[in-house]
Amino acid sequence: MSLVVVKPQVVTSAMLDSSIPEDDYAAWEAGTVYAAGDRVVYVHKVWESVQAANTGKPPPTDATWWVEIGPTNRWKAFDLSHSTKTRFSAAAWFEITPGRAVNSVALLEFDGLRSVRVRAIDPAYGVVYDKTTLLWSTPGASGWYPWTFGERRERRNFHALDLPSYRGATIRIDLEAANDAGIGVILVGQQQSIGMGVMSGVRMGMLDYSRKVVDQWGDVELQKRAFARTRSIQVLVDNTQLDNVDRVLSALRATPLLWLVSERYEQTNVYGWYTDYDIGIQYSQYSELSLNLEGLTES
Repeated sequence: MSLVVVKPQVVTSAMLDSSIPEDDYAAWEAGTVYAAGDRVVYVHKVWESVQAANTGKPPPTDATWWVEIGPTNRWKAFDLSHSTKTRFSAAAWFEITPGRAVNSVALLEFDGLRSVRVRAIDPAYGVVYDKTTLLWSTPGASGWYPWTFGERRERRNFHALDLPSYRGATIRIDLEAANDAGIGVILVGQQQSIGMGVMSGVRMGMLDYSRKVVDQWGDVELQKRAFARTRSIQVLVDNTQLDNVDRVLSALRATPLLWLVSERYEQTNVYGWYTDYDIGIQYSQYSELSLNLEGLTES
């Protein structure tokens, strides 16, 4: 398959509606006097007062009065980072109206989900896409014994790349959970294909930020920390597309993207950015693109 890249659409408050309330804390009010440690919600983020007698000062304006804690629960799935998760129980829905054509939806680094239903609803043509996917856990190995008695693994990622492009459509995502569920990233966007196909020899690795601390007596303490997935791939490129590929990759630098490397091996796919790329113009008709990818950190 071609290397597929999905660039996330930035979701604003005007685009989003959801069944998840934004009631983490009370909304900030200009006339309220806040003590040190009080928390408020302001522009979809949680802020904490760092001083007593805090009044009349909107949170983002002065760091001596407020410190940002992070996005509210509803908006954690839209901060483009999967280290924060929107959490809910039983069921939830999201409606996103991007105001532009999108043909891809992805849910990344989720847990506790049982099914996802994706619909595209156009104001003129009605429901133009409707698909439900069961997110059943699967055994870690093939065979009847692992399937019956072995450890089962939940799916952590889902993507749908076949949405029709309707500029005014609303994307509705209905989620069913067992009891407690969380989603790291909800992503909608327009996909791009790069090259003619990913070549054999994909390399999968990991950057581990854990630490091994040895004290003066030689005792070892392991501090488990976050890690990032790494992928090294080569893509065959038609020489007539070289200029376009170079322009596309240059425009996508330092941007978190969903990189879909293989349909067969889900673990080859990664959400992150490329650290570097190199194009070798080796043949008269084809060239080889070498690309190194690094995922956002996970815990």
